[in-house]
Amino acid sequence: MEKKKSSLAVRMSISLVCGLVAGLLLMFLRENLNSTGKEAVWATINSILFQDITAAGAEKALGIFYIIGQLFIRSLQLVIVPMVFTSITLAIGQISDTRTLGRISVKTIAGFLICSFFALLGMRSRNHDLQCRCIQYSGGGS
Repeated sequence: MEKKKSSLAVRMSISLVCGLVAGLLLMFLRENLNSTGKEAVWATINSILFQDITAAGAEKALGIFYIIGQLFIRSLQLVIVPMVFTSITLAIGQISDTRTLGRISVKTIAGFLICSFFALLGMRSRNHDLQCRCIQYSGGGS
């Protein structure tokens, strides 16, 4: 009898559910260990699996999932940025009508400027909020 191969969507859904179950089990394990007074056991598990190895005081941590996660994110950045740039460049290169190219260029530049404006505005308000908090905590504020 021939074995039926499941689709990619089904396999991804199964993987997602398995990841959620594993995360919930580890969360319950953490809560159980911390509530029963076994914080040292959880600290050991945390340093082996989850610890951010770049944080201060984490010189002896292994952080397996942290390392795997960082490798995954960095590899995505390495692949996706050139792929998007190439796709956009090839799409623009195939436009033969100069009017269409002009409209797309204006919309693209306007969108970029609007996004940049809101990003700068958000960072300015965030920095202002941080400065206010620093003044408040240092006792310099009223």
